[in-house]
Amino acid sequence: MQVLSQTYCMTSHKVSLKILNFVWMKDRYIRKKDGSLRMRCKTILSSFLVMATVLMGTQTYSQLNVKTQNLQYMEQIASHVDDSQLLAYAKPTLKSTSHLLSPAVEEKQENIDADQSNFLHHYSLIKDALLTDSEMRNKLVSQSLEITVKKGDTLEGILQKNGIGRTESFTVVKAMSDHLDPRLLRPGQNIKLTMLPHNGVMTFSRLDIVSDPIRTIIVERNADGDIVSQVHQKEIVPQMFAAKATIKNSLYGSAMEQGMPESIIAQAIRVLSWSVDFQREIRAGDELQVLYNVYMTDEGDYVRSGEPYYISLIQSDQEIALYLHEFSDGHTGYFRKNGHSAKKGLLRTLVDGARISSTYGMRKHPVLGYSKMHKGIDFAAARGTPVYAAGDGVVERASRFSSYGNYVKIRHNNNLKTAYAHLNKYAKGIKAGSRVKQGQVIGYVGSTGRVTGAHLHYEVLENGKQVNPRSVKVPTGEVLIGRSLQALKDNIRKYDRQFSSLIEHKKFASNRKPSHSKILN
Repeated sequence: MQVLSQTYCMTSHKVSLKILNFVWMKDRYIRKKDGSLRMRCKTILSSFLVMATVLMGTQTYSQLNVKTQNLQYMEQIASHVDDSQLLAYAKPTLKSTSHLLSPAVEEKQENIDADQSNFLHHYSLIKDALLTDSEMRNKLVSQSLEITVKKGDTLEGILQKNGIGRTESFTVVKAMSDHLDPRLLRPGQNIKLTMLPHNGVMTFSRLDIVSDPIRTIIVERNADGDIVSQVHQKEIVPQMFAAKATIKNSLYGSAMEQGMPESIIAQAIRVLSWSVDFQREIRAGDELQVLYNVYMTDEGDYVRSGEPYYISLIQSDQEIALYLHEFSDGHTGYFRKNGHSAKKGLLRTLVDGARISSTYGMRKHPVLGYSKMHKGIDFAAARGTPVYAAGDGVVERASRFSSYGNYVKIRHNNNLKTAYAHLNKYAKGIKAGSRVKQGQVIGYVGSTGRVTGAHLHYEVLENGKQVNPRSVKVPTGEVLIGRSLQALKDNIRKYDRQFSSLIEHKKFASNRKPSHSKILN
C-alpha cells in the first residue's frame, strides 16, 4: 500500500518537473531573440506554473487521500478473504481491464494463476473485483477508527470528515447531547468510530467517547435502525495505600516524592495543624506516615483520592498518631489512641508554608515609624495563598475595615473570636452570617490596608479584647468513652495492621529486580 501511494505521488512530481523544464527552455529561447520581451514572458509563464502546481497539488491530495483510504480498506478486506476466492472474483475483471494495464503488469498477468501472492499487489484489479460484485460487497468487514480531537474540531465536523453524511452526523450529535455537551470536547480527547457495510456502502454503526475516567458515552444504531445513546459507567473500587516520608526541605515536597496524592497531603497537614505549628516545630528528619484510600475503576484507572485513616508525625521528642473515627450518625473525626480528639479549639497553622514575620507585643511600626503595641501575629506568605478558619463559627464581618484592609471576623462562642486582616480577597460564600468549619478557606493573603507587603494579620479576641494567640487557653475537643472508645481501639488495631502490611509489601516490591518486560503507559 505504501509503495502504491509513493508511486502515485512520484507521477505528479514528474509532471511538475516537465512543466518546469518547459518554462526554463522557453525562457532561454526568448532570451536569445529579444531581451526586452524576456521578462514579461517569464512572468506570464511563472504565473502559469504557480497556478498549475496549486491546482494539480489540490487534485493530487484529494485523489491520494481517497486512494489511501481505499488501499487501507482493500488490505483489510483481503485479510478476511481466502486467496483462491479472491482470485476467482478478480479474474473476470482482469480480462476486461487488460488493455488498461501497463506492459509490466501484462507480462505478469500470465503468471497470476501460479503465483497468487503477486496478484494481491495489483490494487486496481482487487478493487474492481471486490466493489463490482454484489456477493462480495455483502462480505465487507467493519471499520473502526481511533480519532484524536484537535484544536478547533467539532464532533459533527469529525464525523463528516470520516464519511458520515450531514443529516446522520446531526442525528448522532443530538443523541449524544442527552449525556454530554458536544462543546465540552477538548483537544487530545479520543473518539472511537465504528462503521458497518450496508448495501456496499459504509454507514455509521457506533461512537464511543470517554468523557471522564468513569463514564463512556456510547451512541449506536439499534436493531430498528434508530440512533440512540447511553452511558456506560465503570465500577469504582476503593483501594488502600500506605506511605511514609522523611522530611528533607519541606513536608509537602517530601511527601510528594513518595507518591502521596496532593489532596491526602493537604488533609494530613490540616489535621496535624491542630497539634503542630508547621512554621516552627517541623524539622528535617521528622517522618510522616499516612494510611489512606484512593478510588479507582475496576480497570485500575485513578478516579479521586479518599481520606487519611491514620496519620502519624514522628519527631525527635514526640509522636503524634491520629486515627479516623466514624460516629453512628455518619460524621467523622480524628482521635488519639486515648480517645481525645485531635481537634482543638483553634488551629495553630492558618496559612500553609508561611513564616511568622511579627509576633504579639510592642514593636516599632514599619509604616508609622514609632513603637506601638502589635495585638496579633503576622504570617508572611505569597499573595493569593489560602487562609483557613481557626475554628468552627459564624462570620460576624467580612468587609473593608480601617487600616486592616479586607477583614474577616469569626465568632466561635460567646467569648472567643478570631480576626483576619489585609486579605487580598474573600473566599466564595464568605459573608456576614455565613457559618464556617475549622480549616475552611475564608480568604487569601494580600496587602490591603496599611501594610508594607503581603501577609496575614491574625488576632484572637477574648471577651472583646485582643490577647496573645500563643498563650490563650481554648477548650479542647470531645473525648470518646464507652462503646465509642472501644470502636476506636478496634479501628486502631486494624489500621496499624494494614499500614504495616502495605509498607512491608511496598518495601519488598521496591527491592525486587526490575522486569525486562516493557511498561505500557
